[in-house]
Amino acid sequence: MFTKEIAELIKGVSYKHLPSAAIDAAKMAILDCLGVTLAGCNEMSSSIICQYTKRISQSADAGIIGRGFKTSVEQAAWVNGTQAHALDYDDYFALSCLTPYHPTAPILPAVLAVAEKDHLSGRDVLLAYITGFEVEAIIAKVCVRQQYDLGWHTTSTLGSLGAAAAVAKILKLDEEKSRIALGIASSLAGGLRRNFGTMTKPLHAGNAARNGAVAAMLAQSGFTADRDILDSPLSFCEVLSGETKPLAEVPDMNLGVRPEFYIISPGIAFKSYPSCACSHWAIDAALDLKRGNTIAPRDIVDIECRTSSGLPRILVHSRPTTALEGKFSIEFCVAIALIDGEVSLKQFSDRIVRDSAVQELIQKVRYVHPPEMGSGLNNLKGEIVVRLKNGKVYSRRVNIARGDPRNPLNKDEVISKYRDCVSLSLSPEDTDMSLNIISRLESINDITELMDILVFGTARVQ
Repeated sequence: MFTKEIAELIKGVSYKHLPSAAIDAAKMAILDCLGVTLAGCNEMSSSIICQYTKRISQSADAGIIGRGFKTSVEQAAWVNGTQAHALDYDDYFALSCLTPYHPTAPILPAVLAVAEKDHLSGRDVLLAYITGFEVEAIIAKVCVRQQYDLGWHTTSTLGSLGAAAAVAKILKLDEEKSRIALGIASSLAGGLRRNFGTMTKPLHAGNAARNGAVAAMLAQSGFTADRDILDSPLSFCEVLSGETKPLAEVPDMNLGVRPEFYIISPGIAFKSYPSCACSHWAIDAALDLKRGNTIAPRDIVDIECRTSSGLPRILVHSRPTTALEGKFSIEFCVAIALIDGEVSLKQFSDRIVRDSAVQELIQKVRYVHPPEMGSGLNNLKGEIVVRLKNGKVYSRRVNIARGDPRNPLNKDEVISKYRDCVSLSLSPEDTDMSLNIISRLESINDITELMDILVFGTARVQ
């Protein structure tokens, strides 16, 4: 039974099973996620959800990153998960057969909330995070493509189960209670792609983090659920996907003997730009054209985005009017790259999206879908073709965007991204201290050493 095997995996893996490469990859993912969470805490969506949480909070067990206060475990997971995904700058993961989903934003906040309340170690956090990551990837292989195509946001649906597995691990639940935690999380899971480009999209990640924490804690307390929720009929995989792959196609799940973990191969993608990953190849191409040629936006007649016909189903805002919509607009991402020669956090503001010069260039960007580009999302690639008034034509094709594990950001680039993200929230001293702690996370005896910096650092800066 699939659910039983997953529960055995959760219970059975120990820190000694973890290759050093998996630990290093996890620390990079944790660093990246904490950085974008601190950047995301400044967003309006974060302010609204924090205000709501303060009104209902009745305990102070776990901290809200960047906000200087504590709340309950489940509320901390909820808010921090939402903040982690607020900018769409957090990591993503995709096997060759899958649509990408965001793994760390749901899993890490749930783990950190429990670990902070119970004063657990950095090693506990790493083990739980990696366990949740691997469980989520295994379940994804069974059902994610169909889920995504049906309109579910898999960061939320799969993330609920990944977070539940991670919290089950850090709470040291036995096999039976881990099965129950998965059963509870499966009924809590949800999130619709229709909400892409709104504040509710990052809320999906927060919901998944809270779902995982609540599910595991309820299971720990004796709450009941179906013990075989991943097995047909009427399973999580079947209902949300419409169908399932034969379980025989699922690879060996034994973390102790598998030669490579998913966190190692294919590995995690770290974003170079704070927008949907489907736009990154186009940003790379546009920036490359801008750097290598004299292209004045006023001289542009037409811009073709030659890509898969499936891309407009994800990048749904062809005429964006807000920063959140701009993150899901290839037209805006290409236009701002050609105008500013950079795509960073500062470009994604309502004011810049609505700027007349930006809106004028957006009107000149259009999709073209050559047959050779296909119709799926397995390979996020494409070609930008720019035509000028003087008849010159410039083009650039990108097959693998920067940040993809096949074209990765190096460690220094991820650290530089972290420093940029936390610059408004942490002092230089706290930034250096947090980097030092994360770099040696496996040796930290109490995770509150890190959380106190991340939660209260903003207050010290102000």
